[in-house]
Amino acid sequence: MNTNDKFLSDVKKAIKFDRAKNGGNYDGKRACEEIAHLLERYCPDVKTLSRQIGDFWLNSFIFLSADIKNEPSEKNIEKLQAFHAFLSDGDDSLLEHLSKDDWENLRDFVDDEAENLDLTSLQRMMALILEHGAL
Repeated sequence: MNTNDKFLSDVKKAIKFDRAKNGGNYDGKRACEEIAHLLERYCPDVKTLSRQIGDFWLNSFIFLSADIKNEPSEKNIEKLQAFHAFLSDGDDSLLEHLSKDDWENLRDFVDDEAENLDLTSLQRMMALILEHGAL
Protein backbone atom coordinates (compact mmCIF):
# COMPACT_ATOMS: atom_id res chain seq x y z
CA MET A 1 0.00 0.00 0.00
CA ASN A 2 1.50 3.33 -1.07
CA THR A 3 1.11 6.63 0.79
CA ASN A 4 -1.80 7.75 -1.40
CA ASP A 5 -3.68 4.51 -0.75
CA LYS A 6 -3.01 4.79 2.98
CA PHE A 7 -4.23 8.40 2.97
CA LEU A 8 -7.46 7.39 1.21
CA SER A 9 -7.94 4.53 3.67
CA ASP A 10 -7.54 6.92 6.60
CA VAL A 11 -9.99 9.40 5.04
CA LYS A 12 -12.58 6.62 4.81
CA LYS A 13 -11.82 5.55 8.38
CA ALA A 14 -12.37 9.13 9.57
CA ILE A 15 -15.79 9.10 7.93
CA LYS A 16 -16.72 5.79 9.57
CA PHE A 17 -15.25 6.89 12.91
CA ASP A 18 -17.34 10.07 12.97
CA ARG A 19 -20.50 8.01 12.58
CA ALA A 20 -19.45 5.42 15.17
CA LYS A 21 -18.22 7.99 17.70
CA ASN A 22 -21.51 9.89 17.56
CA GLY A 23 -24.06 7.13 17.96
CA GLY A 24 -24.65 6.70 14.25
CA ASN A 25 -25.22 10.43 13.70
CA TYR A 26 -22.88 11.48 10.93
CA ASP A 27 -21.88 15.12 10.61
CA GLY A 28 -20.16 15.84 7.29
CA LYS A 29 -18.78 19.18 8.42
CA ARG A 30 -17.21 17.70 11.54
CA ALA A 31 -15.81 14.72 9.62
CA CYS A 32 -14.35 16.96 6.91
CA GLU A 33 -12.66 19.18 9.48
CA GLU A 34 -10.99 16.07 10.89
CA ILE A 35 -10.03 14.95 7.39
CA ALA A 36 -8.43 18.34 6.68
CA HIS A 37 -6.33 17.87 9.83
CA LEU A 38 -5.39 14.44 8.52
CA LEU A 39 -3.79 16.16 5.51
CA GLU A 40 -1.57 18.11 7.93
CA ARG A 41 -0.55 14.97 9.77
CA TYR A 42 0.36 13.24 6.52
CA CYS A 43 2.51 16.16 5.34
CA PRO A 44 4.48 17.30 8.42
CA ASP A 45 7.40 18.60 6.34
CA VAL A 46 5.08 21.21 4.80
CA LYS A 47 2.71 21.61 7.72
CA THR A 48 1.79 25.27 7.20
CA LEU A 49 1.24 24.72 3.49
CA SER A 50 -0.85 21.60 4.11
CA ARG A 51 -2.94 23.56 6.66
CA GLN A 52 -3.57 26.31 4.07
CA ILE A 53 -4.56 23.75 1.45
CA GLY A 54 -6.78 21.88 3.92
CA ASP A 55 -8.51 25.15 4.82
CA PHE A 56 -8.91 25.94 1.12
CA TRP A 57 -10.50 22.51 0.56
CA LEU A 58 -12.91 23.05 3.44
CA ASN A 59 -13.87 26.61 2.51
CA SER A 60 -14.09 26.12 -1.25
CA PHE A 61 -15.60 22.67 -1.58
CA ILE A 62 -17.07 21.46 1.70
CA PHE A 63 -18.59 24.48 3.43
CA LEU A 64 -20.16 25.67 0.16
CA SER A 65 -21.75 22.29 -0.53
CA ALA A 66 -25.52 22.17 -0.91
CA ASP A 67 -25.40 18.84 0.96
CA ILE A 68 -22.77 19.48 3.63
CA LYS A 69 -24.24 16.88 5.97
CA ASN A 70 -23.17 14.17 3.51
CA GLU A 71 -19.72 15.51 2.67
CA PRO A 72 -17.15 14.62 1.64
CA SER A 73 -18.52 13.58 -1.73
CA GLU A 74 -16.46 11.25 -3.89
CA LYS A 75 -15.47 14.23 -6.03
CA ASN A 76 -14.25 16.14 -2.98
CA ILE A 77 -12.31 13.12 -1.72
CA GLU A 78 -10.61 12.91 -5.13
CA LYS A 79 -9.78 16.62 -4.89
CA LEU A 80 -8.23 16.12 -1.46
CA GLN A 81 -6.27 13.11 -2.71
CA ALA A 82 -4.90 15.31 -5.47
CA PHE A 83 -3.86 17.94 -2.93
CA HIS A 84 -2.17 15.20 -0.90
CA ALA A 85 -0.35 13.94 -4.00
CA PHE A 86 0.82 17.48 -4.73
CA LEU A 87 2.14 17.95 -1.20
CA SER A 88 3.71 14.54 -0.81
CA ASP A 89 5.21 13.88 -4.25
CA GLY A 90 2.57 11.22 -4.71
CA ASP A 91 0.77 9.70 -7.67
CA ASP A 92 0.77 12.35 -10.42
CA SER A 93 -2.29 10.76 -12.05
CA LEU A 94 -4.34 12.10 -9.12
CA LEU A 95 -3.46 15.65 -10.14
CA GLU A 96 -6.00 15.45 -12.98
CA HIS A 97 -8.68 16.22 -10.37
CA LEU A 98 -7.35 19.76 -9.94
CA SER A 99 -8.81 22.65 -11.94
CA LYS A 100 -6.98 25.69 -13.31
CA ASP A 101 -8.30 27.67 -10.32
CA ASP A 102 -6.96 25.01 -7.95
CA TRP A 103 -3.53 25.27 -9.55
CA GLU A 104 -3.59 29.05 -9.27
CA ASN A 105 -4.46 28.79 -5.59
CA LEU A 106 -1.68 26.25 -5.08
CA ARG A 107 0.72 28.66 -6.76
CA ASP A 108 -0.30 31.43 -4.36
CA PHE A 109 0.02 29.15 -1.32
CA VAL A 110 3.46 27.94 -2.41
CA ASP A 111 4.56 31.53 -3.10
CA ASP A 112 3.49 32.50 0.43
CA GLU A 113 5.41 29.61 1.98
CA ALA A 114 8.40 29.48 -0.38
CA GLU A 115 10.95 30.66 2.17
CA ASN A 116 9.87 27.93 4.60
CA LEU A 117 10.04 25.04 2.11
CA ASP A 118 13.11 22.97 1.45
CA LEU A 119 14.55 23.59 -2.00
CA THR A 120 13.72 20.13 -3.37
CA SER A 121 10.04 20.40 -2.39
CA LEU A 122 9.81 23.95 -3.66
CA GLN A 123 11.32 23.04 -7.04
CA ARG A 124 9.05 20.00 -7.44
CA MET A 125 5.92 21.96 -6.54
CA MET A 126 6.81 24.88 -8.79
CA ALA A 127 7.54 22.47 -11.67
CA LEU A 128 4.07 20.92 -11.24
CA ILE A 129 2.45 24.35 -11.08
CA LEU A 130 4.30 25.40 -14.24
CA GLU A 131 3.40 22.14 -15.99
CA HIS A 132 -0.28 22.81 -15.26
CA GLY A 133 -0.17 26.35 -16.62
CA ALA A 134 -0.53 28.32 -13.41
CA LEU A 135 2.67 30.38 -13.71
